[in-house]
Amino acid sequence: MKRKVLSVFLSLITIISVIGTTSMAVETKDSLKEKTNSAKQELDDVKGEINSTMQEIEDLNSSITDLEKDLDNINKEITSLTESISEKEKDLEEKQVLLDERLSAAYMKQSNTYLDALFSGGFLNFVSNYDMIKQIAEYDTNLIEEVREVKKNLEDEKTKLEESKAEKEQKTKEVKDLKSQKESRVSSLTDEQKAIQAQIDEYDSQMKALEAKEKELARQQAAAKSSSSKSGASNSSYSTAGSGNFMWPVPSSRTITSQYGYRIHPISGTRKLHAGVDIGASGGSDIVASASGTVYLASYGYNGGYGNYIIIDHGNGYTTRYAHCSALYVSAGQQVSKGQTIAAVGSTGASTGNHCHFEVRINGESQNPLNYV
Repeated sequence: MKRKVLSVFLSLITIISVIGTTSMAVETKDSLKEKTNSAKQELDDVKGEINSTMQEIEDLNSSITDLEKDLDNINKEITSLTESISEKEKDLEEKQVLLDERLSAAYMKQSNTYLDALFSGGFLNFVSNYDMIKQIAEYDTNLIEEVREVKKNLEDEKTKLEESKAEKEQKTKEVKDLKSQKESRVSSLTDEQKAIQAQIDEYDSQMKALEAKEKELARQQAAAKSSSSKSGASNSSYSTAGSGNFMWPVPSSRTITSQYGYRIHPISGTRKLHAGVDIGASGGSDIVASASGTVYLASYGYNGGYGNYIIIDHGNGYTTRYAHCSALYVSAGQQVSKGQTIAAVGSTGASTGNHCHFEVRINGESQNPLNYV
């Protein structure tokens, strides 16, 4: 008798240990999901910044191309003006030489100055020479001044072009520097993107490891419960396991808004298995445990479309699931009795209205709940 009692006691300790470990694993999964979602959002932000920065680099490349074209045109204009100025300088020299040659020819002398031409022929011809020389001087002076004015205008224009060139060169340098900064930022963001993706991969790896551990824990839990049952232990939490005598989970409503089986999903529009039945009821209505058991999971959040939901383990591979709840009244690891209020009807997750999504599973495989209630 003592050995039988000891066996039962050890089995119960194993069950409690497994349940506690499973609860910790669930909490770790929820934490990993949050970290993964946060990392994915950060990854999306980084990708968005990379795309916008790459577009900015493309715009800067266009600006650089335009500036370099402007500089090329300015250099051509400066070259042309330099040649024109050189031509005007040569023109001035030629006109000065021609002026001296005309004066010499007019007075049949070899003198090269106005003063010599003025006094040529003696004092009597002074007045006449003066008027003639004055006219020649004024004509040639005006001609020379015109050339000088053209040259000055060309030099002023060249100065302005050189100033414009300096501004364009400075602007080109600034744009190229900015482009270099943007390229460095893209390189940094790319490294950041790789690091975030590596972290997401690590989270996925940890999640898979936890899921494998959960399956092993569930197997150990089922074995421990089976051992306890064989030892003659009496536990009301598992009295209905496998009996098919499950209770209707929403006492206030018997309205089924969606049956078990394949259907067109109301949100995604794709054909997929509806793994339970939807029971329409007003928000806040009570949801009760269909049978006694242990709360395997009680989770808030989107949860892949389930929203806030609860999973109860009834032993021997039987579990029930209650989804889209507006509130949860129990927590993981808690023992619940058949008919005990565990949650409230809501429309969280992928839902189009207030209802309770109710599932029955055996060893993880969904069943038609109507065969068990």
